Amino acid sequence: MTAPRLFAVILILAAASLGWVILGASVQERTHSAGSDGLEEVGSLWGQPQVQTAPTFAVGKKQLSIMSSDITTDFALDQRRKGLLWYSTYRVDFSGVYGVANTSGAPERVVMSLVFPAFDGVYDDFRVSVDGMSVPVEYHDGVAVAGFNVPAGKQVSVETGYRTQGLNEWRYQPNKGVGVVDDFTLSMRTDFSDIDFPAEGVSPVSKKPTDDGWELTWSYESLVSGRPIGIVMPKPLNPGPVASRISYFAPVSLLFYFASLVLVTAIRRVNLHPINYGFLAAGFFAFHLLFAYLVDRLDIGWSFAIASAVSVGLCVAYLRLAIADTRTLIEAAAGQTLFLVLFSFSFFFEGYTGLAITIGAVSTLAFFMFRTGRTDWNDLFERGRREREVAVARPRDAIPVPGGPAPVATTPPPVP
Repeated sequence: MTAPRLFAVILILAAASLGWVILGASVQERTHSAGSDGLEEVGSLWGQPQVQTAPTFAVGKKQLSIMSSDITTDFALDQRRKGLLWYSTYRVDFSGVYGVANTSGAPERVVMSLVFPAFDGVYDDFRVSVDGMSVPVEYHDGVAVAGFNVPAGKQVSVETGYRTQGLNEWRYQPNKGVGVVDDFTLSMRTDFSDIDFPAEGVSPVSKKPTDDGWELTWSYESLVSGRPIGIVMPKPLNPGPVASRISYFAPVSLLFYFASLVLVTAIRRVNLHPINYGFLAAGFFAFHLLFAYLVDRLDIGWSFAIASAVSVGLCVAYLRLAIADTRTLIEAAAGQTLFLVLFSFSFFFEGYTGLAITIGAVSTLAFFMFRTGRTDWNDLFERGRREREVAVARPRDAIPVPGGPAPVATTPPPVP
């Protein structure tokens, strides 16, 4: 390939890169604009991330200590998709049993106050019972209030619970600030296996797998802490951010592909014009354009498969018309599969993209180093120069003209 042609290929790469930047920004804008609306819609239907604080027990203005806490929560994941983003909605069945003691020498009227996780949330089957007997409940500004009598020197068991739904994560806050929690047990049961915990939360003491998820337990005899106990719901792969990242990375994929194609065609003495490279770049771009708009309507896996098949099919079919060498065609198809399909697929695995691309790039480098190790580059480029000189020196009447007379046979000048 001559220097002017190589410069033209670089210009094609730059133009395609500009197109990918615009496409990536477009997908990013669609994701953010739909994301704010989608979060509001999902939040209005399913609620917000929930934080349940421990109830308070008081006699008049005196706060009573909670002698024991036995809390169980059952989570059912129900993920929803809005536009280019997934939201991890869930249902939770909360139940807490608290030990409350009257250490005075006379019966006391104890008032329990439980602040709901969300002021405007929906809470089904809310209940309060003392030693198995239901007690009446009043509601004031998102707080449930129940009063009951505790005999002198006695401890009662107060149970409360409800069913509700939330978004993304759930937390339980045993204390407001740093405090002592005695005889505390919290059990979580999930119907999903991909679990995570808030960064500032407390890890479970034990984890036991179940048929469809996990049973997590936090159990302490006496704990001094102000940190919450919580769980973060898993999220499927979000199509919008993945599509934008793949678009932004596309120039690197095309650079690798063009570099490999230049090497392969030079070794096999196949002549490709910069126009051919322009159409191949357009075939690459077709993948990202299709993928960016298919993920709006289809599953991300199907969108990726369709876009990959269309792009590879376009480029391979075009090269089959442009070149006659079968081995070059096979190597070009393999290069596109590696640099476009596999490199893009690595973005489906968060945290492993850089490693996957590095391995692919090093493997490609190793292949071409061994593939071209015995190539005499001086001879290769010198032969190319001599052939171009022969083509220039060929008489014009030896060039066939469509519809004209047959060219007169001439003897070309000898090649030194």
